[in-house]
Amino acid sequence: MSDRQMPSIFHECDELKQVYDKCFSEFFQKFITPNYRHQYAVNPCERLHEAYNDCVKERLEKTKIYDIDLDELRKEVIGSEEDKLKHQQQQQHKK
Repeated sequence: MSDRQMPSIFHECDELKQVYDKCFSEFFQKFITPNYRHQYAVNPCERLHEAYNDCVKERLEKTKIYDIDLDELRKEVIGSEEDKLKHQQQQQHKK
């Protein structure tokens, strides 16, 4: 895989994105090998993704450069019961 990666939409989140992208690329290379134990597979990069995702969300909410209402977007895009439950749990942890 190439070391070239697309930057984050926010400069402040670039480093988090680069760290996550590197982690996920390395994990994915292992994941697609025939001998990888998929039944025990967990994404070791999940926390890195959450940190990057939080950074982008914070910047979107702070700058409003794209005039995106994240709560409205979640209602329209995130539709499964599992997604809704996960979102509710995340909101409870933030309190």
